[in-house]
Amino acid sequence: MAEWTEQRLGYGFGLLGAGLIALGGLVGLVTGAADLALGHPLGALGAVSAAIVLLVVGGLAGFFAWIGRHDWSGRPMASGILLIVIAVIGWAVVGIDASLLALIGSLFVFLAGILFVLEPARRAASSVVSA
Repeated sequence: MAEWTEQRLGYGFGLLGAGLIALGGLVGLVTGAADLALGHPLGALGAVSAAIVLLVVGGLAGFFAWIGRHDWSGRPMASGILLIVIAVIGWAVVGIDASLLALIGSLFVFLAGILFVLEPARRAASSVVSA
């Protein structure tokens, strides 16, 4: 358990959150298809458009969580801030379509962003105190 750094835990939370947001988007697509089959084209359009936005937000969250762990591992602050922004966007989209999966996924993405930001913030605080 000692090898579980904030960055590694943030990566796991980010991927879990991205998967939950994307799953919420897939559920929205199924709901939209059911609405269309039942003869509610406007309801289907709303559900499908919200589902597409959730799929994009989930994909972006997964991408930045992956980048923060691999390509930008030396700069976790940028990945953390981007994940926090994506989580806020996810919460805004969930306000359109009340998807519990996407809401929980956005919470995990937010936590991932905070975990990515912790270590650089701690280093910055210790350098300010020592100066």
